[in-house]
Amino acid sequence: MFDNDYNRQVERRQRIKKTTLVLGIDIGDDFNAVAYMHKEGTILSRHPIVYNSRAGFDQFVRITEDLKAKLGMKDVLIGLEPTGHYWRKIAYFSMDQGYAVRFIKTTSVKHERELNESSSAKSDIKDAITLANLTREGKYIDTVIANGVSRQLRTLSKVREKILRQSTGAKNALHAVLDDYFPELKKLFYAMHTRGLWAVLETCPFPEDVLKCDQSAIAEIITKASRSKTEGTKKARALYLAA
Repeated sequence: MFDNDYNRQVERRQRIKKTTLVLGIDIGDDFNAVAYMHKEGTILSRHPIVYNSRAGFDQFVRITEDLKAKLGMKDVLIGLEPTGHYWRKIAYFSMDQGYAVRFIKTTSVKHERELNESSSAKSDIKDAITLANLTREGKYIDTVIANGVSRQLRTLSKVREKILRQSTGAKNALHAVLDDYFPELKKLFYAMHTRGLWAVLETCPFPEDVLKCDQSAIAEIITKASRSKTEGTKKARALYLAA
């Protein structure tokens, strides 16, 4: 297993040519730190503040292209940590410019930082240099970052999963409240998402609220929500007795 990982790292390192400009980007909320490095490990340039804005990204491209032209470089390889969601903006912008973008594991950055420094204290520009160094050594994750339709589908899938988790959490919280204050209420409706139940919860969620309402008024509320007069009258009576 170790041999396979080492061989893959060597293979990735061999792909990097002398004409490859290697970048390490330490991702931040408002701005990023960028370090430029040669394949052999020489630090070519460092920029502690590149803002996460169109103006900042345009500046980033100008710096990168000027350095490429000055040094006779032909391609760009970027290494970064995919922390949170902040990486997406500069990563996808860079990919649109034709730059290759690869992920670096957070554990690799931490390990490298501790090896190279007496203190493990974080510094944006130092971490950018560390990321560039890890990238030139081939210590990145060799996966293709989804873009276009694939990216949109993945984003929508994650949003859907998040909404489902929130929905499940809300239902569980509602169950707990009803168990404490009005346990009979959820037994009168076949499911927690029925329109009749939601109408009752909006109007008279507690037993004392039900008793203050006229039974015919409750029947009308349920009938309007469920669109069934028979069910409205029946549920209103049962609800009143339960209260």
